[in-house]
Amino acid sequence: MKEKLLAAQERLHLVASNSMRIAGIQGVYGDPCGLQIVPLTLEDALLRDVDEVLLVDADSVMPLFEMLSRLRGRRPLARVIVIGIDHDETYVECVIAAGAKGFLGANASADEFRYAIYNVREGSIWATRRVLSRLAERQLLQRLPDKIDPSVRFTEKECQIIRLLLDGKCNREIGLSMGIGPFTVKAHLGRIMRKAGVGNRIELTMFAVKHQSIALAG
Repeated sequence: MKEKLLAAQERLHLVASNSMRIAGIQGVYGDPCGLQIVPLTLEDALLRDVDEVLLVDADSVMPLFEMLSRLRGRRPLARVIVIGIDHDETYVECVIAAGAKGFLGANASADEFRYAIYNVREGSIWATRRVLSRLAERQLLQRLPDKIDPSVRFTEKECQIIRLLLDGKCNREIGLSMGIGPFTVKAHLGRIMRKAGVGNRIELTMFAVKHQSIALAG
């Protein structure tokens, strides 16, 4: 599974300052996932001008929210996944609202780690459905349509794709579940986004959470 999700010996950068935490993250996720996790200082991370998934250890880089603000300002293309011990949902909401694209708790498995990297790279947010629901409830996504155009109808297949998207499935997994190819899934997602009036997978996920009747339909 991991070979299909992430390239063998792929290099990921980790912003961290605590040597024990760095060694722990490398041991738990690097070797089991076949990845090279390379530590960076915040200053070095700010100088990298590339579109990449960037890991941030919340428990050895302080203050976290100031750092996320600096990354968002200097490196808007970086897709940050925060690794932290705190599982409080309000805290995770704040991390996502501050610009992170995902949050992994300290007890996350190697499989969760792989899926988080893959899904964030594809444009999704990695968080629990409950956290996504709370984000929508607090209107952190005010640019999304508040109401669904009554003339818009989602087909049964489109509703099934939305449900799988909410379950955190990538295009390949959605295709396997439905017996269709990933390019067909991508075409369906494009039509769904146009119907929903959103521009990317993140907005579509949040839109579906906000309008849960869509996910329950079909």
